[in-house]
Amino acid sequence: MGSFLGILSKARQAEDPAPGAPPPSRYNIKKEERMVTIADWQRKWSETGKASWTRRLIPNIARWENRTTPRIPWSYHMTQALTGHGCFQWYLRRMGRALSPRCMHCQCGSDTAEHTIFHCPNWDSLRDELRARLGHSPEVTDCESILCGPLFEDLPMEQADKAKVLSEAEETFRLFYKMVEEILTLKEIEERARQAAD
Repeated sequence: MGSFLGILSKARQAEDPAPGAPPPSRYNIKKEERMVTIADWQRKWSETGKASWTRRLIPNIARWENRTTPRIPWSYHMTQALTGHGCFQWYLRRMGRALSPRCMHCQCGSDTAEHTIFHCPNWDSLRDELRARLGHSPEVTDCESILCGPLFEDLPMEQADKAKVLSEAEETFRLFYKMVEEILTLKEIEERARQAAD
């Protein structure tokens, strides 16, 4: 991936306005530069071989940048869930901290972030609230809309309707965040106990 400064430098190279045209406003210049930067990031994000798990959750940089869900700081556990780096046996094995990538709860052959958060039956009850809200078991394909919320252009024009849609999206986001926190907190406690016993 190119350096951030290189991308920023390209974004700042504005074209001269057409002869006789009024100069663009500072706001429009910044907006245009931001769009160019995000398009460049998206191209690099789509082409990289790294961060494949995170890219599955957040495939669209522009949607992430313009998300309508709360912009809260990510917790330690939410960061683990979004990166796949944490107390997942597959990751711990890769880092030389576990003997096997197998799940310690259901013996699945590969305990990844996806397995832990969405599939391991040991954590099924912790998915109940989100499952009830979605009307189905949470899946990886739900994550972009849960994390980013509805597209701004898809929101109703009527203020009360818009507020209702955003409130519902925020509640779904909250339930996902809660589910991840509960699963990974319990899993981490168990992993620490296991490591202390060894």
